[in-house]
Amino acid sequence: FTLLTWAASALSGAGRTPQPAHHDAIDRIAPTLRALRHADGGLARFHGGGRGLEGRLDQALAAAGGRALTAHGLAMGYARLAAGRTTIIVDAAMPPKGRASANAHASTLAMELTSGRRPVIVNCGSGASFGPDWRRAGRATPSHSTLCIQGFSSSRLGAGGVLPSTARGEFTDTPDQVWAQPEDDSAGHRLMAGHNGYVPTHGLTHIRQIMLSIDGRALAGEDTLGAMTVADRRRFETIMERTRNQGVPFSLRFHLHPDVDCALDLGGTAVSLALKSGEIWIFRHDGVGELTLEPSVYLESGRLKPRTTKQIVLGATVVDYACQLGWTLAKAQDTPSAIRDTLRDDAIPK
Repeated sequence: FTLLTWAASALSGAGRTPQPAHHDAIDRIAPTLRALRHADGGLARFHGGGRGLEGRLDQALAAAGGRALTAHGLAMGYARLAAGRTTIIVDAAMPPKGRASANAHASTLAMELTSGRRPVIVNCGSGASFGPDWRRAGRATPSHSTLCIQGFSSSRLGAGGVLPSTARGEFTDTPDQVWAQPEDDSAGHRLMAGHNGYVPTHGLTHIRQIMLSIDGRALAGEDTLGAMTVADRRRFETIMERTRNQGVPFSLRFHLHPDVDCALDLGGTAVSLALKSGEIWIFRHDGVGELTLEPSVYLESGRLKPRTTKQIVLGATVVDYACQLGWTLAKAQDTPSAIRDTLRDDAIPK
């Protein structure tokens, strides 16, 4: 997209008119990129991609000119919810298959959240620059902000969470049913999505519902892991027999950006998140799962080693065909709606 805008500008500067197909390509790409863009101007971290060079996307979009349109519905398989200072991007389509999956991540229904200039919930990202082990780890479902059955990824990985040793590291199995229904109403922006990636292994389907309030200050989520059909229940019953009715342990993971200061609060029933902008967000849940704060990493190319960070983990076990976890992430009441957040990070006093 950047090269197309540069070429159009160079042609215009030379007194020549770009071909209609050239302008049409720019007009098609711009709305899609806006739908994949967080409030801080960076792209979401999915399938080996990253936020990009700071300011590059904004510069290209400005150079494209025209109306600032954003693609509606799903853009390249991603759903975007935006309100106030908050943006959320969700991977809501089937993962690539075959040769196209060589660099793909098992990130189905994973989400990222950014508030103003500050990333809050992220995915670990691509570990390719840190070697093959980090590359494999970054592709697995536990490295993404979504639901994960213990020891398994939503797109089939090898035993113990290690990718199979195929020549190109391709996925051997992926969800063949992934659906998403974004909706807007007077209360806010909603998304209901699901995938059957765990049906072959456990007979269980993941359904994620999230709602972003109209002012962008509160996000409510509900994640369900359940056996939906008779065949799925039979498969689940087989798993229960193998585990002597111990159930299927799973967890919801919310990886936090390294710049987010987090701490367990309210007797361990909530997590408070402090951003460098001064915003305070509070994560709460309905009490069904067990809430913990665990170590995580932020895999960022250009650095000598991964950055350490934290992740919110909400763990539970499916023992009766289905388990549902409810959670919320909302700004603290005393956090103002508008915050002046213009200083560079290296200019903020320690």
